[in-house]
Amino acid sequence: MKRELTLVLKSTQRAYETLQEIKNAGFNGTVISTESLRHAVDYYPGEQHFFNLRYLEKREMLESVLCVFVVEDDKVDTLKDVIRKCTNNFEDIKGFMYSRSIEDYEGSI
Repeated sequence: MKRELTLVLKSTQRAYETLQEIKNAGFNGTVISTESLRHAVDYYPGEQHFFNLRYLEKREMLESVLCVFVVEDDKVDTLKDVIRKCTNNFEDIKGFMYSRSIEDYEGSI
């Protein structure tokens, strides 16, 4: 059975290092640059918040990073251990992670 592990890292300063360690451990996933609702509303009131293709060109991470991993059930604890080590149990890099079972999975990757 497969599991989805979602990881949110608040700091982008060390996100690349964390993602490199996850990759080195043999995992792959989807990484999306994000910003918090509070940041979007409090710092840019009244502005429209639409995705801009410039972010794809620059390949920059914004305020935070959302990562989604789909892994075999028996590998999720290994992935969690890598994340805990890289973030010092979310003390050095603020964020959180959670996982859940995937009931129905199809795909080639």
